[in-house]
Amino acid sequence: PTYMIRAIPSNASDNVYCTLLAQGAVHGAMAGYSGFTVGPVNSRHAYIPIA
Repeated sequence: PTYMIRAIPSNASDNVYCTLLAQGAVHGAMAGYSGFTVGPVNSRHAYIPIA
């Protein structure tokens, strides 16, 4: 896997964004979805199929 190394510490905006992604992933998993990731599409969070 590829990991991005940050040169600066995270800020409040990063924390909010990570929280939204994590909540979206948990909601998708609890809804029974698999093989997906969560990300922004047209300024909205969406489930994106991996395969």
